[in-house]
Amino acid sequence: MNKSNTYFQPINPKKSSTRQDEKWDEAVALFNNKQYDKVVPTLLDYVDPNLHTKIKGNTYEIPHGSVVISIIQTTEELTVKCPFLNIENAKKVPLMRRLAELRMYPLNLTNVVLEGDLVYFTFSCPTTLCEPYKIYGVLREICFYADSFDDEFIEKFEAEHLQKPKTISFSENVKQETYANCQKIVADGLQRFDRYMEKRHGNNAWYTLNITLKKIEFHAEPQGYLRTLLEKSIDGLYDGKIPFHDRLMNGKSALEKLKDFPRDKFMADLYQIETFIPYKYSSKKENIRENWQESYEEAQDMISNSQFEDAANLLQSCFYNLFHYNLVNEEISKPITNALVQSSSLEWNQAAPILLQGMQAIMEDTLMGADFGMDLSKLMGEQMQQSMAMMQQIMANYKTN
Repeated sequence: MNKSNTYFQPINPKKSSTRQDEKWDEAVALFNNKQYDKVVPTLLDYVDPNLHTKIKGNTYEIPHGSVVISIIQTTEELTVKCPFLNIENAKKVPLMRRLAELRMYPLNLTNVVLEGDLVYFTFSCPTTLCEPYKIYGVLREICFYADSFDDEFIEKFEAEHLQKPKTISFSENVKQETYANCQKIVADGLQRFDRYMEKRHGNNAWYTLNITLKKIEFHAEPQGYLRTLLEKSIDGLYDGKIPFHDRLMNGKSALEKLKDFPRDKFMADLYQIETFIPYKYSSKKENIRENWQESYEEAQDMISNSQFEDAANLLQSCFYNLFHYNLVNEEISKPITNALVQSSSLEWNQAAPILLQGMQAIMEDTLMGADFGMDLSKLMGEQMQQSMAMMQQIMANYKTN
């Protein structure tokens, strides 16, 4: 506990982005040239060039997590439909209330409709209105929220899947070991958190929560309701509407819930899935640098002043943030992963310089190559910058109180 965090290797190799960036510009050009019938196929090539194998006639059937998205394009209209839930035997009153809320927020472009006892996500528009940004937004919204809320509504309201999820299971030995490792991660996180709170080190307590929750996702990449709990716990750390101290206590409660999460349910949510629109963004080095610049300078100052523990927590928080929000290619991930491995369980004064070298490899490398298409990582970068700025301001206020 008085040393740097222990590194746990992912049980599932991290995926790189399949996006073909040049196809985005092509899709935009096709729309501007009024070649509307070619926009959606080109947009799907942008997401993944292998998606053409999912088409039958004029219909794409594309799995994503626990749902399957149908995309039907005719000469006049585009229709997107995703079977969501069967609510025949569910607790209908509270569930219907939540579905009504879902239509108002967070959905912006898509709709939730009820056909008898079956619930669907839907969207349709004339082919002439298939602007690439809008259509990508529709597909991402359906993929993200359908695959997130189905597990929550099944757990809370006893709804059922409309179709059996397509999953690839890990071996029993891998699941048992992963459960044991995650218990170690949670127990260590709680001990570190309590120690920092006793010393009134609120910033390190926050970093501990952030690192611990994202280490679980990094190591196990759970699915189902467990992933939903993790995501909500992480989002709560950044919620500026909640006082900083309350967020710390909520984060501790989240770790305690994970500690007590039933073993069988935990292992049932360890599996691999097919992904259509990734949850994570494509990382680009210039955006990572922009996000990390202030933290990089701060970590250098901390190490210069022998604040090795503070620097190590800050750097590890940055690293696990990167893996949590982005699909990271090997050029970027290798020096960071090497730093996490080499600094694992070392004394703070040994770990911090190693972690800084990992960040330095990204921050001071020469950027090469052309940049194409819609920069989704920049969108994520703006959100991360806002979160980090808010976090730093709150921590500054916390120190002065």
